Amino acid sequence: MSKAAILVLEDDALIAMDIEMTLVNAGYETVWVHSNSASALDQIAREAPSAALLDFNLGQGKVSLPVAQELKERGIPFVFLTGYTDATVSLPEGLGDRRRIAKPFQAQELVQAVGEML
Repeated sequence: MSKAAILVLEDDALIAMDIEMTLVNAGYETVWVHSNSASALDQIAREAPSAALLDFNLGQGKVSLPVAQELKERGIPFVFLTGYTDATVSLPEGLGDRRRIAKPFQAQELVQAVGEML
């Protein structure tokens, strides 16, 4: 089992559960799942994750950019999970080079991405 702590920011409960189960089945003991940026930022302030998977669009016009910026400032690796292609959503300077995993994704893609970040 991996001692790495993985933060997941995903507003869709079914997708969040799927991601959590995928990571736990892959051997990650600590998976913190959040559905909004505020609770994710609180988690990061309490105990920083080893890596993160961030849904880009959190619904109701909200996005995960505040969390991405905080992770970047702390040097914590992360990837975006998104249904948006590189061409449809532009990211602020300094975040445009971040890996994006397209939804729908395969479980192996997530496990591989986390392994590469760690």
